[in-house]
Amino acid sequence: MVNAIIAMFISCRYFAFLPEFPSDILGLSFLVSSLFSHMALLSAVLGLLLIPFLLLPTIPRRFIISGVAAFGLIALFLDTVVYSQYRFHVNAVMLELVMSGQVVDFPIVTWIMTFIGIALIWAFQYFLISKLENGIPRPQWKLGKKFAWLTFITLLMSNGIHIWAAANVYQPVTVTKRYLPLFQPATSTKTMKKMGWLDEAAIEKQKAMSLERKSDINYPLSPIQSNTVTKPTNIVFIVVDSWRADTFNADVSPNMWQYAQQGKIFDNHISTGNCTRTGIFGLFYAIPGTYWHGILVNRQTPVFMDRLQAMNYQLGIFAAAKLTNPEFDQNIFAKVPNLRISSEGRSPDGLDVGLTQDWLKWYDKRDKNKPTFSFLFYDSPHGYAFPKDYPHQYKPMLEEVNYLKLSNDTDRSLMMNRYKTSVHYVDSLVKEVLDKIKASGDADNTLVIITGDHGQEVNDNMENFWGHNGNYTDPQVKVPLAIIGPKVKDSTMMQWDKDTFTSHQDIVPTIMKNYLGVKNNIHDYSVGEDLMAPIVKRDWILASNYSSYAVITPKSILEVGAVGQYDLLDKKNKPLKGQQLNGKYLQAALEQISRFNK
Repeated sequence: MVNAIIAMFISCRYFAFLPEFPSDILGLSFLVSSLFSHMALLSAVLGLLLIPFLLLPTIPRRFIISGVAAFGLIALFLDTVVYSQYRFHVNAVMLELVMSGQVVDFPIVTWIMTFIGIALIWAFQYFLISKLENGIPRPQWKLGKKFAWLTFITLLMSNGIHIWAAANVYQPVTVTKRYLPLFQPATSTKTMKKMGWLDEAAIEKQKAMSLERKSDINYPLSPIQSNTVTKPTNIVFIVVDSWRADTFNADVSPNMWQYAQQGKIFDNHISTGNCTRTGIFGLFYAIPGTYWHGILVNRQTPVFMDRLQAMNYQLGIFAAAKLTNPEFDQNIFAKVPNLRISSEGRSPDGLDVGLTQDWLKWYDKRDKNKPTFSFLFYDSPHGYAFPKDYPHQYKPMLEEVNYLKLSNDTDRSLMMNRYKTSVHYVDSLVKEVLDKIKASGDADNTLVIITGDHGQEVNDNMENFWGHNGNYTDPQVKVPLAIIGPKVKDSTMMQWDKDTFTSHQDIVPTIMKNYLGVKNNIHDYSVGEDLMAPIVKRDWILASNYSSYAVITPKSILEVGAVGQYDLLDKKNKPLKGQQLNGKYLQAALEQISRFNK
């Protein structure tokens, strides 16, 4: 009971991130009853699992039980920390990404603080168990029975409310449930329908908006048809992990910025995702990241990579982070022979040095009679990393990133200066790549794409978001895009103005049509547009992550969850009150999400 109450107090932190606190009696009743009953039940389940250990001798018994209880409370607290910055709970997939550094790379000080916290809570739990077993005086209030009855009543209340809310798509309740970890309240659609309490129109609308993970993929819609290309163009993708659009300039990234002046810079470029999985997926497939699962199950490679290999391109795939997580080795690069999985090094900045040096060696050894495709995927800004002796540093800045200490009270300029230093460092490495291209004499026949996989929020909206995969505001989805190479200056690409939406989904169709001789209508294999064709004014753009997607307009964000629950937000991630969904935009987005399903 004591640990259940402690867990309830810890879990109150989740509700600090509600878009708005429930003001109606139903929403408020659900919030209170679900918090109480869910934490009490989780504590009870943990207690039941520990029953066999009661047979052990005193010291081992107390040691194990107190340790498990301490770990459970610390895990709950850490989940609130992760949720405060990314708005998702720690699960098996996310835990794997965290441990591999794909979501966030924790410095040693964070791990030390975590272990100290576990030790202190463990000691407290051991002391508490010892006192309880030694029979400390307790009031004769029979609190155990009262607590059990209260848990039972709140359990019935929370599930009863949710059954009605789910049947009527009552969002003040259905949205709230996602804030508690491992919480799956009851639904009873059939019973509610029999009783005439089901809003079928609302249910159908929510179902249409949901992310159905279909494995039957029809991609491309038609076989790829192509013309022979007599002199293929070399292609280089320079992609920087977690790269904000506002740090692509002459100060923070001077070398890439200067090189980009020879081509076209797109000022309103939105990634296909706010995380690496969907950002890179959309870059290569030119379709929404919502197709990830179907593509992965079928090990379907992008038509872009297939076309490159059909044209006998030499493929140089160089990534700092592992290509096995997310599983790019099983979809995008599944047919690349002898795939280089990752770089060697102990830190993101060291990994970036490794990939640069490996690419330089590969480029020197290439067959100059064949075209080349290079993919260089840098990682330092993702971990705010750079060598300690790197001379160009923005000051003052955080000397070390401790995610447990980040809050709305943290001076974001200190983190931003560290972030800008990491971008500047990557830019110094990319200079070696660009210099090699120029020195080789192939610059005039090389198409260079400079971009990021997604952005990186530094608490821009003062909602305690530090990183990515948390929302769809500009800091997390708006990234640089520069295209430099043959045909660029002479094409209508130069007409695309700074206010017009462009997306990762536009890059592949532009290359396929203008450089790889593909004759198909681009919508056979893409939801994008040809950037070398006349300008296309878009009212909205689509982005996604692991479990949601968003319809982004210049003034709003419609964020839709896996089962169709949604939030209509402004560009600062605040609820838009009194506005209705734009059915036209949503219908068009659903067409993109379903176009390549059988």
